[in-house]
Amino acid sequence: MIVTVTLNPALDQTVEVEGFAISDTNRVCAPLRLDISGKGINVARGVKALGFDALACGLAPGQRGRLIEQQLIDSGIECDFVHVSGETRTNITVLDRSTHTSTQLLLPGPQLEPAAIDELHQRLRAHLTPGSWVVLAGSIPPPGDPAIYAGLIRMATEMAAFTALDADGPVVEVVLASGAYPTLLKMNEYELSRLCHTEIDDEQAALKAARKLQGTGIANVVITLGGEGAVAVTTDGEYLVRPPQITVESAVGAGDGFTSGLVCGLVRDGAWEPALTLAAATGSATCLAQGNVLRTRADVEELRPQVRVSRLPE
Repeated sequence: MIVTVTLNPALDQTVEVEGFAISDTNRVCAPLRLDISGKGINVARGVKALGFDALACGLAPGQRGRLIEQQLIDSGIECDFVHVSGETRTNITVLDRSTHTSTQLLLPGPQLEPAAIDELHQRLRAHLTPGSWVVLAGSIPPPGDPAIYAGLIRMATEMAAFTALDADGPVVEVVLASGAYPTLLKMNEYELSRLCHTEIDDEQAALKAARKLQGTGIANVVITLGGEGAVAVTTDGEYLVRPPQITVESAVGAGDGFTSGLVCGLVRDGAWEPALTLAAATGSATCLAQGNVLRTRADVEELRPQVRVSRLPE
């Protein structure tokens, strides 16, 4: 079973426009779409769609949190959320049909209760076993202390579990400075740019930064580059990933789909090349329809032969 942790869940509202115009009136051209969200939640749903067992953990604020939890249970995903006060945030995505681009407005979430993190630690201890994977993904509610992730990584490491961290640059920077190192760090180029305090705009720059991060103590670093693919610096070598050529309906959730496929591939195959292939196919398949998660496993299977993963010379 793959465990995911979502500290700051959300309900995503998506509106579609034809030619998004800043400082002007925009006519919405499709019914409002509402999806449960939060990076860890998206990963759990992707894991389930790929045929693996997922356990979604984290915090569930207010009535919307209960709604998210119930939808996950209804879809066959086990849950163990800590119920907290306040209300789950609502995010807004503006999808431009003419350019196939999306603009996201992300709310911060309710104030974090320290006692809830203590409870979360206790619950995760009951689920983690040696060799199991836990995915820590997404933002942290106010006051946004990255030490929460650092503590969870240390706890999982002590229990001989594997950890995957998927978070923004400033969060990762504090986690690493504290001496907590995940088994796998997955970021996109924008998050990596904020971590490195310099623009990462091509695969060579991403590779250089990933190598430097591995040198700090992280065993495996994977950087996604949107439609250009991904780079991976791992204990087994370095890889370039070329995704299939597709028509993107919506890129929202593509990174979470990539993470789902990557962890599932590592659990199933224990090797990086097939895991990266599955990751790229899953991330691409997530882009084929509106919403923030994988539509069908069949989409992944159709795209997987089109992925190209090449190992770099040592």
